[in-house]
Amino acid sequence: MHTATVVLSVVLALEFAFTGFIKVLGTATARANAAHLDISEGASRLIGAAELAAVAGLLAGVAVKSLTVVTAAGLVALMIGAIGYHLKARDTGAAVAPAVITGLASTALLVLAIAS
Repeated sequence: MHTATVVLSVVLALEFAFTGFIKVLGTATARANAAHLDISEGASRLIGAAELAAVAGLLAGVAVKSLTVVTAAGLVALMIGAIGYHLKARDTGAAVAPAVITGLASTALLVLAIAS
């Protein structure tokens, strides 16, 4: 597997481990973000569980290419949804930027995984 694919997988896994855990645990920050985006706490926890599943897929994908492709595609879809909810909430560019950057990184991983 290409070095860039492994590095991107690990970086995304670290990011989604953090964001997934705070959502699953229902921290004050996660609850405030969910309320701002008009997402129920249950849906926020479900998104967090999906993010934690993605962590497993990203890390296992280092050994099994097809997992990287499927997981990266799922993350692209998740980030499209996140961007949509931020836009619906009329968030500023600075508030939407993390979802856009993560979406672009997930897209890059998907392209690299398919190409390798």
